[in-house]
Amino acid sequence: MIKAKLETCPVCGSTKHENLVRIEKGGIIKVYVRCANCSSFVARYRVIRYTSDKSYDSLLRIFKLSPGCPDCRSIIHEVEAFSEEVKREFEETVRIVEERPEKKKIEEMIKEET
Repeated sequence: MIKAKLETCPVCGSTKHENLVRIEKGGIIKVYVRCANCSSFVARYRVIRYTSDKSYDSLLRIFKLSPGCPDCRSIIHEVEAFSEEVKREFEETVRIVEERPEKKKIEEMIKEET
């Protein structure tokens, strides 16, 4: 079963957050979540692969930098499939959060799945 939760601030309970993205050369991307209401620390995530709503634009930039790419068509197909998967999972996650609000803390949810 897939679970999803709208993250809340542990201090004020707000669901309005800011993502502070930290990128260090050679390091893992880290996202610090700060409450937009009271500026408290909410969470930190380590990102293996970053995906935005601009994956196709990013791909085109890569191709401009590497002309004559022999596998460009297969790579384009792969990126389109990846983008569709991200969109589908995002929409499914929004639906789950709206239809089945989770009462447990994220730490408890993670522990149940490991």
